[in-house]
Amino acid sequence: MRGKRLVIALALALLIYLILVRPLLISEEARIRKGVKEGVQAIENKDLGKCLRHVSLHYKDEYGLTYLGVKKLLTQIFYEFDAFEIDLRNLRITLLDKGVASATFDLKVKVNYGGQRIYLLGSGGFSNRIKMSFNKERGRWKVTQVEGVQAHGIGQGLPKVVRICLDNTV
Repeated sequence: MRGKRLVIALALALLIYLILVRPLLISEEARIRKGVKEGVQAIENKDLGKCLRHVSLHYKDEYGLTYLGVKKLLTQIFYEFDAFEIDLRNLRITLLDKGVASATFDLKVKVNYGGQRIYLLGSGGFSNRIKMSFNKERGRWKVTQVEGVQAHGIGQGLPKVVRICLDNTV
């Protein structure tokens, strides 16, 4: 009987640690890094809901995109392209202020389009240097702005709806 109580007490202690204590020990930088990696996986899986989970409703960037514009652009891109392959390197996180941070990284994105493998962002020897701004909203880090997107790999053979949307935003 005593051994059973000990096992139950240990199980409860482990559960309390995993639910209450461990989340407090994770750094803000690690939370942002995890969010960026989850965003990459969401794009590779063409999961619009998971992508938008990481975007602030207050998103606004230098290209004129808002949250709804990001949603529209991702919807169009997911419709037109397949087999996303994202090469994200040199991820650096900077905590600027309480609840404000930025991340910079080098990015290449390859996709399948019209039976060919093409670069959507970057190229063989060129990576886009991306800067993302984050705000902490309701306990989660959300992207509020993206800078540095240059569609070098995009050619005139793309569908008109995607080309127009990209021409207006990048």
